[in-house]
Amino acid sequence: MNDASSFHPGGFGEPPRTRSFSEKSFYLEEFYGKSLLFAFVPPAGNRISDFNSLMQTLRQLKRNQTRCIVIVSPSALSKLSRRMGRMAPKGPVPVFNPSLGVRSRPYPPDSAVAQIWEGLRAGSTVVASTNDDDPDDLVVFAQELASRLRVFKLIFLDRQDGLVNRKGQRLSFLESKRIPQALNSTRSRVRRAIIRSAARALRNGVGSVNLVAPRDVYEELFSFVGAGTLFTETPYGNVQPISIDDFQEVEALILRGQDEGFLLPRSSEQIARLLPSCFGYRVGDEHLAGICALLTDPYRRERAGEITALYTLTRFQGEGVAVELVKEVVNEARARMLRYVFACTSEERAARFFSRLGFRRVSAKDVPASKWRGYDPNRIARLSIFRYELD
Repeated sequence: MNDASSFHPGGFGEPPRTRSFSEKSFYLEEFYGKSLLFAFVPPAGNRISDFNSLMQTLRQLKRNQTRCIVIVSPSALSKLSRRMGRMAPKGPVPVFNPSLGVRSRPYPPDSAVAQIWEGLRAGSTVVASTNDDDPDDLVVFAQELASRLRVFKLIFLDRQDGLVNRKGQRLSFLESKRIPQALNSTRSRVRRAIIRSAARALRNGVGSVNLVAPRDVYEELFSFVGAGTLFTETPYGNVQPISIDDFQEVEALILRGQDEGFLLPRSSEQIARLLPSCFGYRVGDEHLAGICALLTDPYRRERAGEITALYTLTRFQGEGVAVELVKEVVNEARARMLRYVFACTSEERAARFFSRLGFRRVSAKDVPASKWRGYDPNRIARLSIFRYELD
C-alpha cells in the first residue's frame, strides 16, 4: 500500500478488479434519459452468441429509461429477434435502403425519424435493419441515422474489436485530430469506413462513438476499464478544479483507489479536507479520468504543498492523464505563492514518474516535520520522497 500521497498515475501496476462503488450505477446515471444507437457491422450478428453481451446491456438500459436503437443486417435480424425473446419490439421491423436518398438532405428522411420515434415511444428499444448485408452500407446508414437523431452515443460492434496502435496496444481513446493518423495505419476497408463514420458522427453532433467487439459491449459501456476505443470530438481531456457537484464522484474515486490498495485509507473527514483543492481530468463531456489534490493547510508555515490522492482509472493509463494533473497542481501551487511542493510514494515506477517531471529525491527532513507526526518510522524508511522547488 502506498503513502497518504500515494499514486496510481498511468499504470503503476495493474490493479485488481475490485469495486469501491458501482461503476454500472455511475454509467447508468450518465445514460439516464439518453439515446444510444448500436450498429452490428457484418459479419457481427451472424452468430446468436454475438448478442449475449448486448442483451445484458439492453436489460440494464431498459430499467434505466435509456432509449436504445439496434441496427443489424438482414441475415442477423432473425437471430437478434430470437435472442431478444419477449424484449423484441412488437410489429414489423423497419428496413432501410442506405443507397436511396443518401445524397439528399435531410437523410434519413423525416419519415424514417418518425418511424424510429414511434417505436421508441412504444418501448425503450427499437430494432431496424438495412436491406443488404454490405458492411459499408450498414456503417454509413448507422452514422447517418445517429447524426440525424444526434444520439448521445453511437456504438459500432465489430468482431475485430477496438483500434490498436503499431505496437499492437489498444487505443482506448481517439480524439478527432488523431483520426487521420489512425486512418493511415489502417488497411481494412471496413475499418476505415468505421473510422471515417465515427469522425462524421462527431462533427454532426453525436456525443461520442465507441468501437468494440460484440462480446465486450457490456464491459465497454459499464466499466472504467473499458474494452474498445472511444472516439471524442473535443480534445482528449482537460484538467480543472472540481466543483462541489463533483465532490461525490471524486470521493467515490478515492474510495476506489483505497480499495485497490493504491491510496492510503482515509476517514470521510480526511477525504473532505482534500476535496476543496482537488483537480480532475475530465474526458470530453464525460466522466473524470483522474484526480489529484494539493494539500496545503498543514504546511502553511513552511509555504509548502503536498501532491496527494493522485489516481487515474485503469482505462486511462498511458494517456498522459497523471502528467497533466501534476502540471496543473504545480501551477496552482505557484499561484498560491508556495516555496515548494512534495510527494511521497512507495512504488518505484511512481518514483521514476516524478523524476521525469523534474522532482528531486530528498530525505524526510527536507519536507515539513508535520508530515511525519504519528508516522511509523519503518514506513518512512520505505518511502521515496520528492520535492519540486517553486521559488
